[in-house]
This record gives sequence, structure tokens and C-alpha cells, in this order.
Amino acid sequence: MRRRGDGVGRDGRSTRRAALRPALAASVVVVLTIGAALAGCANDGAQVGPHFITPPLIRYSSVLWPVPLELIDAEPGTRVRITASLDSSRGAWTSAASYDVAGDGTVDLARDKPLFAPFTEPDSAGLFWSLRGPALGPADLAQQWMRDTNQVTLTASDGDRVVARRTFRLEGLGGTVDGRTVFTHDLAQTGAGVALPPHETHEDVPIGRFYDASSLERPSGPAVLIFDDPTPGASADFTAPLLSQFGASVFVVPMTSADGVHLSTVTDAGTVSAILDWLDALASVDARHVFVYGTGASEQLAIWAANRFPTRLHGLFAGAGPAELLCLAGSSASPVFEHGVGVPCERSPGVGTTAAPPLSVVNGPVMLTCGQVDHVFPGACAVQQELTATRAPRAGDKLLVGLGAAHAVTVPPGLPIALPEPGDGSGAGGQATEQARIAFWNAVGQLLLRAVLS
Repeated sequence: MRRRGDGVGRDGRSTRRAALRPALAASVVVVLTIGAALAGCANDGAQVGPHFITPPLIRYSSVLWPVPLELIDAEPGTRVRITASLDSSRGAWTSAASYDVAGDGTVDLARDKPLFAPFTEPDSAGLFWSLRGPALGPADLAQQWMRDTNQVTLTASDGDRVVARRTFRLEGLGGTVDGRTVFTHDLAQTGAGVALPPHETHEDVPIGRFYDASSLERPSGPAVLIFDDPTPGASADFTAPLLSQFGASVFVVPMTSADGVHLSTVTDAGTVSAILDWLDALASVDARHVFVYGTGASEQLAIWAANRFPTRLHGLFAGAGPAELLCLAGSSASPVFEHGVGVPCERSPGVGTTAAPPLSVVNGPVMLTCGQVDHVFPGACAVQQELTATRAPRAGDKLLVGLGAAHAVTVPPGLPIALPEPGDGSGAGGQATEQARIAFWNAVGQLLLRAVLS
């Protein structure tokens, strides 16, 4: 995870570069809330000869924002190849880029343009998020990047000669975050009546999973209601730990999708209402700041909930999916029921022409995002623009359009997951998608920090 600071290199000069200031302005305060949970490396001190430097006291995780990173004391005028490598029990991961060494013997990865690399613009985290390795299933990806500790080694070489080497210890954010399954009887204990979805019995059944972010320092804070696939390795395994690190407790409501656009399961309004009652009753949750989050196929559920419970949900995070409720895949059945009756749904999504549900009733901020080159749901950006037009701008509102970005714009930054490969013919760029992820999570982090401090 990113940590900012004014690192001092040779001759006392600052290693913070102008290229990093926009991201710094967006999230420097946010990352102060998560330092205790991450582990990392210290500066290299008074090492002699070529070596990599970062500002002191920086901590790292596999969820990684760009940080100041330089190779110093290299031979001016040479060209070095910097290789990133990771050997794990699941296989080897590598990435590489070449750089020309400046006249002062420095390669500044945040400022200097790479050569022969999987990214085209300066990016000090580029060698991490561009790592490529074995094809893993969702559960193994979540274990690899969100729970395991990964030791990524940067090796700078001039031809066959190794110039410098440094290993970064990246810990998974999910390794210390334990959720609890919430059952029907848990909700009943709050006095909230639970209307189970159609075709369910009234037995004690799992309702969702809760991640408590409270601590001795902050016994109460915001919460985020996420609609997501409960399968191991689904997006909640990546987003819930990061939201928790931002200081927000998380409740994951299960849903599934076969095609990334239509839903395959049913949600009941009474159950969602009971979940909100349960959250309100928790001492660890600030009931004034409960947000709803849904991306991809679950965006429609998040937008539905924001409209259905406007006085109970403070804000909305959504993107990369349809806005209106779509009927279950291959049928005319609704994905949402209320009092045993299906809420009206559309058979197919509109692409820039559908009447978007109004967001004017959402009291708090609305944060929408999309990738311009989304091949899973090509109308994603048109939908987000339509949604934006349904409400007068308010403080905290944002529409983030990832120019050249692919579908997966809400994966946490730094993770080498669901990124388009260079030259794959999709028209989407890995670096553009990574930049969209940074913009999205900067915005989410800012809003949650504001709620934490309120």
C-alpha cells in the first residue's frame, strides 16, 4: 500500500517527484489510517554503489500505489534492464523494463519513461502490477495476493552484469482480516424481522459475511454494504480487506452472475432492511455513514438499494455494470423481491439509451466509475454518464471515466489481476486500467476517511 513522504537522496535532494503529486493529493491522508496493518522494508541507508532507494519508513503490501523509487549511483549514460521476479509455491512471476541512466547516475522510476516494457509511461509501481505468471483460479489468486506474503525482487542489470538488487516484502491485506458469517438468527436478535427470499425455508440460513473494522483507537466507524459473489476468490475477497483498512466495516450480501451483466440469484428487500437494522444496532458502526457498493453485475443492486433505502444509506459506490434492474438471465423473473412480489425488471440492458434510475434521492456522495474499453459491458460509460445526469452535482460526487481502461477498474491497485495484455487486440491498456483503479480507490478512500473523521 502506498506510503508518502519526502525521501532524501544524494546531495539532500527530495525524491518526491511532480509526477506523483496528483495521486498524493488524493490519498495521502487516507493511507495514514492503514500503516499499522502493513509490513515493509526500510531504506537502504548508507549503502555504497548502485542501489535502489525509497523514502524511509515506507510500508508495503500487495495492494500497492506508486511510491518514490530510484536506482542511484549507476553509471551515467548506460542502459539498465530492471527485472521484477517473484517465486512462490504457485509458480514464478516476472516483469521487466529498460531505462537509460541519467547523467547524475539516477533512474527515477516515477519520472523516467521506460523502454521495452509492458507499460509506456513513468510508473514506479509498474514492475509490480505488470508481473505475469501462471494462470490461477479465483481462490488461488485471492490467496496469492491478498493473504500470502510475496517477496518481489528488483534486479538491475547492465548487460550480463548485475548492478543492484533489492527485495520488497509485500504482505496481503486479507491475512489479518477475518470475517464472520451472519445467520438469520443473528438478525432476529436485533428485533428486525427477516423476510427470506422466495423458495427459501425459514430455517437458520447464512445471510452474508461481516468484517468488523473497529479498534480500540476507533471503536465506531462507517460501514459498506457490498453486493458480491460469495464464491472464494470473488471480488469481495479483494475489496473487503481494503475497505476495512480504510476504516470501514463491511457486510457482504451474496449474489451471483453468469455473464457479468445479468444476475443469477434473488435478493429480498426485507432481508436488506434487516441487515441495515442489524448494522444500526452495532456499536462498531456509525449508522450515519453506511455506504452501498456494487460493481459489474451487482451495480444494479447497489443502485436499487440506494433508491429503496435513501434515508439509511449515506452514499453509493458503483461502476462497470447496468443501472436498471435486469431480469434473471434467460428469464423474466426479477432479481429483487419485496413482500413476495418481484420488482419490475428489464430483459436486456440499455446501451446509452435506457432511462437511468434517478439518483436524486441519494443524500450522500455518489461515486461512479467505468472503463472506456469495457468488453464485458460495452455500455458501461454511457450508463454512468446517464446516471450522473439524473442528479444535481453535490459535494463528493464523482464520475471517473478510465480512458483506455478495460472492464476491471475496481480491482485494488498494484494487483497483477484482470489486466489486458499488451497487444491482445482489445484496445484496452494495462497501465490505463491500473490508473483507473488508482483514481477509483483514491476517491473511495477519501470519502471513507471523511466519514471516519466526522
